[in-house]
Amino acid sequence: MIQVYAADITNLPDPMRESSVMADLSDQRKEKIMRHKMEKDRKQSLGAGLLLREVLFRHGVADREITYGENGKPQMEDFFFNLSHSNGVVLCAAGDCAVGCDVEKIKREPCGLARHFFCESEIAYLDQLSGADREREFFRLWTMKESYMKMTGEGMRLSLKQFEFVLEDGISVYRDGKRVSCFFQEYEIPGYRVCVCGKEQKFADKMEWICLI
Repeated sequence: MIQVYAADITNLPDPMRESSVMADLSDQRKEKIMRHKMEKDRKQSLGAGLLLREVLFRHGVADREITYGENGKPQMEDFFFNLSHSNGVVLCAAGDCAVGCDVEKIKREPCGLARHFFCESEIAYLDQLSGADREREFFRLWTMKESYMKMTGEGMRLSLKQFEFVLEDGISVYRDGKRVSCFFQEYEIPGYRVCVCGKEQKFADKMEWICLI
């Protein structure tokens, strides 16, 4: 089963000013947090670390058991997880199969981004829409693509135009003209789009919110 957890990080302190908030995090995570120059980025990295710590505890996993592949994707035997964050929200998907997740704040669509990154059929789908509907569906497609790339472990090495989404009778993804065996689940956060991609179709019905402090 893939469980999905979220946390509001808007009220987290800046770890540069209150380093005690990092006390129980790994040295690797502390270094990652403090590499960021901007406060908002430090808080997002801190929130990801705190949420992951809680998720690992709930699943009976020790942080020291985690290793990282060549693309930086964390890996363990029989346990998989993925993190994402956007504008004050941190997300973690965890379970017993390969998983990727993405959360994006819905805002004005960046000019030309769809035509630069999306497939022709995806652009045609968006071109049927306008205003808030187009913005919502743009970020829906974006979270689907991000969650798929993260699930495979390929990340940004995989061009967004190398795979295509078809939004008819559910969500299907194609590579080289062949349908890929993976599954998607979307969750509701007002003002955001959330998508989780799993190697197997066994998602929790609801996302669980966790208070970090």
